[in-house]
Amino acid sequence: MTLPAWTSARIAMSGLRAAIIGGLFIIVLLAAAVQTLRLEGLKVRPFKTTGWIEKARTYKSERDSERTAHRKTKDDYRTAQEKAQRLETARLERVRTQQEEITDAIQRNYRARLGKLDARAQRLRDELRARSQPDGSSADQRSTAVRSTTGRADAAPGDHRLPPYQGENTNAGSLDRSPQEQLERDIVATQQAIQLDALIDWVERQTAVDPNAEPD
Repeated sequence: MTLPAWTSARIAMSGLRAAIIGGLFIIVLLAAAVQTLRLEGLKVRPFKTTGWIEKARTYKSERDSERTAHRKTKDDYRTAQEKAQRLETARLERVRTQQEEITDAIQRNYRARLGKLDARAQRLRDELRARSQPDGSSADQRSTAVRSTTGRADAAPGDHRLPPYQGENTNAGSLDRSPQEQLERDIVATQQAIQLDALIDWVERQTAVDPNAEPD
């Protein structure tokens, strides 16, 4: 039995349409499979491919690790910088304290020496005034007593630079200066010597301070 031509044509068209649909379905399945492989990868021995999802996770993990390492480096640097700043502040404070202690000690010693010098200078002034006052027949006896007193005053604690005045001529001093003038010049010279001693001591002790020494 022969089918009409139009019926055969319809059947052929239906078959072609089914084939096209089937082909498209297969293409979609293949595309889905390829996309799945690209996303998920393939881990079937002996084949193994890494999918985009795993790669993305790996990249994200590496990026997070780098960020964490970078953040840790910054934190460590900041911590080290703060520690160094604290150590530097403590070092400067320690050096400043040592320098102030040295200055205070030298000032106390300087004032004490000047005080002793002033007291001794005043004793010598009083003795010179007493020797310069005439008192008739007892002048020689008083002069002898003053010389003895002067000797004892010079032997008392004081600055060794201030020279003694024992038995000087009350009318003339060295280089045509009176004993009073010579005494005042010697007092000034002694004051300057004490100042120089204090300055030298201060410089030596300040120089001896080690700014990099470890704290006790």
